[in-house]
Amino acid sequence: MIEDCPADYHNNRGALLIGDPWVQDVVYHGRNLQQLPYAREEVEMIGRILNTEPLTGIRATKEEVLKQLSTVALVHIAAHGRMETGEIALAPNPTRASQVPAEEDYLLTMKEVLNADIRARLVVLSCCHSGRGEIKAEGVVVIARAFLGAGARSVLVSLWAVDDEATLKFMESFYHHLMQQRSASEALNRAMRCMRESDEFHEVKYWAPFVLIGDDVTLDLIGNKEMH
Repeated sequence: MIEDCPADYHNNRGALLIGDPWVQDVVYHGRNLQQLPYAREEVEMIGRILNTEPLTGIRATKEEVLKQLSTVALVHIAAHGRMETGEIALAPNPTRASQVPAEEDYLLTMKEVLNADIRARLVVLSCCHSGRGEIKAEGVVVIARAFLGAGARSVLVSLWAVDDEATLKFMESFYHHLMQQRSASEALNRAMRCMRESDEFHEVKYWAPFVLIGDDVTLDLIGNKEMH
């Protein structure tokens, strides 16, 4: 699918950064979801690097995210992910019918991603379990696969939950190298090396879960002035 894409199919500009959506009204499997302050700090840090305003809190609604998904070259999501499939909890739509949000009001599903006509060169899913899914006859069905099927050229996922501070340090290094026009795989390799060489996060559990799926893209986001 990637090889068959026209050269101008994917977007060259724009970044959609989503972090710490407002989920305190969400009840999932009998418990209230908690806010993720490190996820907000993560996208705000990336926003400073890319000169882009992130969507956080009550602004990071499912409706707004779906509206913008097809318009950017880079998508970065730092939020709760469903353990079974990696599907993502966003802020509930304000137009919902009931006070207690139903799943369709906040959960970004694989079906919705597949219908989103994504033109991003890179999607980064900084969510717990974003690389996990249900094993079926056709392989592992997971949210990352949905993004690829919807048109994303490359997806970075995590195979297990990572320490918040470690993720922040990893993403800072990854985007630093990505902005130097290095390919996604090289930026990933250098970020992993940075973690391995650190005193605090050198253990395998901190740097090994990150996996790049798809093409080895290079992004030109220098001077990006688009606000999302």
